[in-house]
Amino acid sequence: MANKIRLGVFGLGTVGSGLINIIQKRHDRLMSQYGIELEVAKAVVRTPSKKRGCDVSGIQISRDFHDILDDPSIDIVVELIGGTQEAAQIVSSALRADKPVVSANKALIAAQGPELYRLSSEHKTPLYAEASVGGGIPILKTLRESLVANRITSLTAIINGTTNFILTKMEEEGLSYHESLKLAGEMGFAEADPTMDVEGFDAMQKLRILGAHMLGGAFPEGDILCEGISGLVESDFRFARSQGLVIKLLAIARRRSDGMELRVHPTLIPRLHPLASVRNEFNAVYLNGDAVGEVMLSGRGAGSLPTASAVYADIVDICRRTTKAVRLEDGSQPLRVIDADEIETEYYLRWTVLDKPGVIGEVAGVLGRHGISVSTVSAELVPNVPDLGELEIVVHRTQEKNIRCAMSVIDRLDSIRGKGTFIRIERSLA
Repeated sequence: MANKIRLGVFGLGTVGSGLINIIQKRHDRLMSQYGIELEVAKAVVRTPSKKRGCDVSGIQISRDFHDILDDPSIDIVVELIGGTQEAAQIVSSALRADKPVVSANKALIAAQGPELYRLSSEHKTPLYAEASVGGGIPILKTLRESLVANRITSLTAIINGTTNFILTKMEEEGLSYHESLKLAGEMGFAEADPTMDVEGFDAMQKLRILGAHMLGGAFPEGDILCEGISGLVESDFRFARSQGLVIKLLAIARRRSDGMELRVHPTLIPRLHPLASVRNEFNAVYLNGDAVGEVMLSGRGAGSLPTASAVYADIVDICRRTTKAVRLEDGSQPLRVIDADEIETEYYLRWTVLDKPGVIGEVAGVLGRHGISVSTVSAELVPNVPDLGELEIVVHRTQEKNIRCAMSVIDRLDSIRGKGTFIRIERSLA
């Protein structure tokens, strides 16, 4: 006899519609394998009359949250509306009513994860959010369960498909940032307002969630360094190609004895590194465990079916468990997020300068006085612009505070035009 599970779904947009399509497609398989029948009994949406990308016949649709939250026959609540305020009310109310929750809401989990997981623990009611990071890549479950024997020492991820698509087009086809962004919008990879993606905020939210799973449940405390890709130009990619490097927007989590590095920014990495081959809208997570060594998971990081796939997997996981006492929180103390000034890596520096003798020596002198050792220097004239050149310098490993202090001095030199820029170089992602 089938175990019928009634679902209450908040939101029937792209992911919600994909979820219903998967539930209908996998109905017979789920029944034969596990004796489970999923029924989307109710859905709450903002516009009930809107046409959906799925068959909603048989689903009671309304605008009232209480139609689901106050219904004792609803077994699992699925939150797919996004945002934080209303979503937090939905999730907390469901957990207090001892209803398991599945969410795809990265903003909610990143901002209120500690409180919500604590509530989940108190009520011995699961809260799963696999779809909040990496779309269809099962990274949270992998960290929480499959790699439980490991102390994860570092994690480096490409977790925003929009920016990875843009960077792929800039690198491989020589398109400008704006041309690549326009193409991403035309292909459905970029929102009308792409700020959350291109400025790194989306990846930052996901990184905070990944950091918590690395620590076994304790959300790291402190601000995460976050920089986007909108300032990258063709000369950055030309330099990368000349050095056997590629530029990726990376989310980096690294354990240190004094805290945890959490940072999102464009990064130069070796062309032969596995992450360098992750192209277009694909995502990937590369991690190091003290027992398993290096592991990389890759797949589509967004979209209706990849994200809905992760939501579906969480629902089935809840259905198959014999106990409700499933939790992320393990009581670990949170680590502080290392201040950006304390980051130490190599750097690629670039300035527009006057084409005159002594400029390179002047800039190198400032770097030396700040304890920064120069590795390579190159300079060339700016095409079709008289008397201006581009100065590119790679420096050995140093703390970020040294770079920022030195560049603030160099930017004020008479021979410098505009502000200089820098990109961090990570040759080893262990």
